Amino acid sequence: MKRKIGLLATARKKLHHPATAIELYISPLFVKSVHYAKEHYDAFYFYSAKEGFLTQDERIEPYNVSIKNFSSKEKQEWARKVIDELLTHEKPEETMVFLHGGWVYREHLQPALTRAGYQFEVPLQGYSIGNQLKWYDEQNEASK
Repeated sequence: MKRKIGLLATARKKLHHPATAIELYISPLFVKSVHYAKEHYDAFYFYSAKEGFLTQDERIEPYNVSIKNFSSKEKQEWARKVIDELLTHEKPEETMVFLHGGWVYREHLQPALTRAGYQFEVPLQGYSIGNQLKWYDEQNEASK
């Protein structure tokens, strides 16, 4: 049976001082996605515009970088680097990736996952932010 791996988007809202990746981002959507990942995945990681791939305990500085400002080539290179780093942690043949985050990131991550041989699902595809928050609340309540 394949390991269930979460690949979660980070958030714009952050602490104002260095912290681990799991602590730095403080938006409600991020916090709820982490809670969900802790209950439903064997392991989970993050991705951000500035840092690329992040482990939970990786210590980082606050930043203000958006992938929206990247060129198409920069977005493709960013996605390749994220997935290359994922490959150092998880083997495609042993994992099922659950990709959480907006289309602006997934647009480039999804093809990179496919090229690397990962199977993946996007549990919240097409959901507005409000519906994502509601979905996480419902899932997190059901797992109590």
